[in-house]
Amino acid sequence: MRWLWLPILLVLTGCSIMVPWSLPIRHPAPTGEAVSPAKFASEKRSVVRLSGMATSCDKQIEGTGFVFTLHRVVTPAHVVAGVTESLTVTADDGKAYEARVVAFDPDVDVAVLYAPDLPAHPLLIDAAPLGEAHLIGYPKGAKQPVWLPAAMEQTLEAEGPNIYRKHDVTRTVIAISADMSPGLSGAPLIVPGGTVAGMAFAAATSQPNRGYVLPAEELLPITNAASETTKRVSTHECD
Repeated sequence: MRWLWLPILLVLTGCSIMVPWSLPIRHPAPTGEAVSPAKFASEKRSVVRLSGMATSCDKQIEGTGFVFTLHRVVTPAHVVAGVTESLTVTADDGKAYEARVVAFDPDVDVAVLYAPDLPAHPLLIDAAPLGEAHLIGYPKGAKQPVWLPAAMEQTLEAEGPNIYRKHDVTRTVIAISADMSPGLSGAPLIVPGGTVAGMAFAAATSQPNRGYVLPAEELLPITNAASETTKRVSTHECD
């Protein structure tokens, strides 16, 4: 199914984006029991808080990312767009590690960071069927990772502008129901069993329980290509 992206404003971490206006959210996020404390303790160690300075627009950024292979973190490109100074990733224990961007795709909206001293274990990215899941991230400036229930509603092929609105791109997205708050861009969408089915990148302003995720099929070509690279790349201008 193909949807044309129409002008509905979404909140990202530090910018806005257009996404399909007519995606139905059939029910609110599930309210069942959270994952076990032991499972959350294990997963949250692989989810980090990002911070850095985008000097060209004099903007301090914050967001979420997660470790997908040793010393490497994936996050949306819009989170680190224009960041040239003081880029760090902070683990759940509060320790901060220097990082640099080694892959940056403004069309898919995915970036990869290399943090050579970050000891966190990776989470596996893989496709998963629609159903219940959860997000782990740093919403609203949280200093500790937060667990949030979510439900995957629909997988859609969508057309719309890249993060700089320079040209249109086609991407696969998953519509989810979840409490989407600023700062959750980059949060992994984790299904039962611990696999990451996608990465949060947008939330509808008019419907706080509607969010959008880039699925594994959009993430893996970029993360696989950057799994061993260490060379810094440009983060372009602020979005």
